[in-house]
Amino acid sequence: MPAHRHPSPISSALAGFAFVAGLALPTLAVAQPVEPPATTPTDAPVDDGSGLYVIVEATSRPLDALLVLPPTCTLPKASCDLVENVLANDTRLSGILRPLRGNPGMIASLVKSAPPNLDIRRPAAQGTGAQYVLATVLKPSKTAGLVTLTAGVVDVRDGKRLDLGSWAVQEAPSGSLRSMAHRVMNAVHGALTGVEGSFDTLVFYSAPGPGCDRCIWQVEADGFNRRIIVGDKSIHMFPVQFLDGSLAYTSFRTDMPSLFKLDLAQLNAIADFAPVVPKKNKGKGKKAAAAPIDPLAVPQPFASGEDLQFRGCAQNVNGDIVATINDGDQADIWQLAYDGSPSRNLTRNEADDLGASYSPDGSQIAFVSDRTGSPQIYVMNADGSDQRRLTFVGPYNSDPDWGHGGKIAFSGLRGSAIDILTVDLQGRIQRLTPGMGKRSLEPSWSPDGKRLVYSSNEDGKGYRLWVTSHDGASREPLDVPAAAGYYTPSWQRIPGKAPKAFTGH
Repeated sequence: MPAHRHPSPISSALAGFAFVAGLALPTLAVAQPVEPPATTPTDAPVDDGSGLYVIVEATSRPLDALLVLPPTCTLPKASCDLVENVLANDTRLSGILRPLRGNPGMIASLVKSAPPNLDIRRPAAQGTGAQYVLATVLKPSKTAGLVTLTAGVVDVRDGKRLDLGSWAVQEAPSGSLRSMAHRVMNAVHGALTGVEGSFDTLVFYSAPGPGCDRCIWQVEADGFNRRIIVGDKSIHMFPVQFLDGSLAYTSFRTDMPSLFKLDLAQLNAIADFAPVVPKKNKGKGKKAAAAPIDPLAVPQPFASGEDLQFRGCAQNVNGDIVATINDGDQADIWQLAYDGSPSRNLTRNEADDLGASYSPDGSQIAFVSDRTGSPQIYVMNADGSDQRRLTFVGPYNSDPDWGHGGKIAFSGLRGSAIDILTVDLQGRIQRLTPGMGKRSLEPSWSPDGKRLVYSSNEDGKGYRLWVTSHDGASREPLDVPAAAGYYTPSWQRIPGKAPKAFTGH
């Protein structure tokens, strides 16, 4: 497959690395699309000859409007605009709210007292059509070199303030304004859902870049500040975070595709994120700046082998590592020793088995197998026992990612479209994307377990990264330019780490 085209009609995770000339990695055959008769409701049980299935369509859930007022600001206008834009964009991507943009004149007409003890004129606020109002104050701190961001949110319907906890007042260097705004939205998300948001995290993905056919990129979770973190001349794919914070990925820089890692110190140096702390904790937990990292430096693989081809890996909460390994005949899921050497074949099947994803508690593994004639989602115990098929609908299902809440996200062929779906251990399936002949691929759960990032051309403007809510009620593109292909996105999250409950403190 030419390197400039997005995998078609299946995702790169199941296409082997067939687009790389000269590599004899497995490419699972694509079954002909089969759809239920037009008279069959999509939510009715249908017998496809191998089991019963039910597809539930995306939730139709109205999103409350959050009116984002311009900050009351005594910093340069660019700083004020930055905070306002980050808060509005995070609202757009939240999956629970939609943004309304305010104007400076609204502040005087709506706000009776400033945040954090925010009080508003409810009749005027109700006239805007918003259910919530977000107001902020941005000013220089009394401590030289720092700025203070104060935030407050009021429910227009009852006049009550949301508890934003420690993030209601933040103090940090001016270079941290983006992070400070993200953390305001983390708190808003937490106050409304009980789970702290993940707007201040990163997304890793593979895409073409200067000097490499597939670079590993990182981008903030709202689509800003893209940068290459693995960029030597080769193909690099399948980034995934490990328990120690390092980032593992597959690379073709050796004779055979092998697994490599960037350790946490390297990632932190590349990310160059300024620390941000709640005001009450200022001065604590400061870290020395890390040395610059050269993204073109070529490391040594941590998992490789003569005549073995490694494609993707996963780690669980116990530190166990599994990887897809092809020995030239077929792909199997292997457990790796801590030195990276294959120690145990978990699937031992004549079919191709690949794409492992651990359950949050580390006790089970979701994977893809074509052992019944078409690629489907399977699960097994972490030791390889009790292998069982989970999906019985659609001719081609791939890219499983096991999130919190008991759902496995995956991409599946439906007619001429590839959609993002979820399935639970009872086999109940929900479609999150609209199909319409487009291709939505390779979902990855957010750390808060409420959203997914995936690659898609669903708006007809080329492939971009998109974010959907866990139930499909909201889908929005990240602010990244359209490209020939975005591959194997992975939302930054530590294996087994549960979404953080929001207590307000």
